[in-house]
Amino acid sequence: MAEWAAPIREKRRNPAIDILRGFSLFGILMVNMLSFLSPYLYINPYDWFKAEDRAIVTWIEVFFQSSFYPIFAFLFGYGLMVQKQRAERAGVEVYQFLFRRLSVLLVLGLAHAWLIWPGDILAAYAVFGMMLLPFLKLGGKVLMFGGAALFFIPHLLISFYLMVMAIRSPDASLLYTDWRNATASLQVYANGSFIDITKRRWLDWYAVYGPSGTWHAFLSVFPLIMAGAGVCREGWLTKRRIPAKKWLLFFCCCFAFGLFCKLLPVIVAPILPFQYIRETIGGVILSGAYVALIELCVKHRLADFLRPVAMAGRMSLSNYISQSGLASLIFYAYGLGLYGKLSVSSGVLLVVLIFLMQVLVSDIWLHRFRYGPLEWGWRRLSYRNDKKVLRCDVKG
Repeated sequence: MAEWAAPIREKRRNPAIDILRGFSLFGILMVNMLSFLSPYLYINPYDWFKAEDRAIVTWIEVFFQSSFYPIFAFLFGYGLMVQKQRAERAGVEVYQFLFRRLSVLLVLGLAHAWLIWPGDILAAYAVFGMMLLPFLKLGGKVLMFGGAALFFIPHLLISFYLMVMAIRSPDASLLYTDWRNATASLQVYANGSFIDITKRRWLDWYAVYGPSGTWHAFLSVFPLIMAGAGVCREGWLTKRRIPAKKWLLFFCCCFAFGLFCKLLPVIVAPILPFQYIRETIGGVILSGAYVALIELCVKHRLADFLRPVAMAGRMSLSNYISQSGLASLIFYAYGLGLYGKLSVSSGVLLVVLIFLMQVLVSDIWLHRFRYGPLEWGWRRLSYRNDKKVLRCDVKG
């Protein structure tokens, strides 16, 4: 079997990468749970939720919202560069393979969005990954700093514009609830047929990824994928490349500034400019703190303790899709029909239970197989049933 296409050997895996993926799965599920149990896309959470739930929602928005999809996007770009580098060392032309692999992911992501969960991120990663392919030839620093500039400059300018508009027209910056869509979501998801729910899912997906949201999605995801590819090329996450003291300093700076940005709607005012800063600049900076924290844990030999989380991370695609599948069966009318009926505290407990179950199942599965079930299917379609590549997918 071609070495570049073979599974990375256990001893050569970077534990920080797998732990970060598993950690991100938990954070993403925590954020998504708000949308699974309520029409979160269309509401002002400060007015919608009851007093006992409002504090929990605030903590989720501060420590989880917009701080875990950046890690996922970053690692997606990192993975693209890993595959490219392995192919280059073997003298293999990899771009057609990567495009085919991303095409499979795009189809899976759209199916996920329209049939299971409208908040899908896989389709966006696939499209932006395709856009990144020509740039993978660039140097690591160009990719890193180019991605950082492409993310922060537009979002800072938009934040400044929103602040000016808030000063000129205070009423225009207030958060509001879209009662028409919120009411429709409550009715359809809690009581509708599978066809009705599928139509509603499409509308929710289009509200995020349609023409009005395309540029925001691009500016929020593509730069992070780009930066992740650059970090991989520079080898910043490889063992002992960056000393623990620098990671500690990076963690402290990112945590302090990221937390400040995340708290602006709480400590100043819950208005649109501060909400935007929280969800863009604050979210990404706090995610940097989380990356640094995991790196510090690995450097201080806590990787074995976090091994169960790493196992879930190695099956990130299967676990991400299964999270949505389980939640849709719990909350939508074709399942238990609990949409709009559970408290946020119950949703948080459900997140913990689902993730613990996934950690356990992932550990058991990977003792027998090299990949999760969806990872295997993605790999099989990407390699066009090449038996030489696929013959070692089962251990033992």
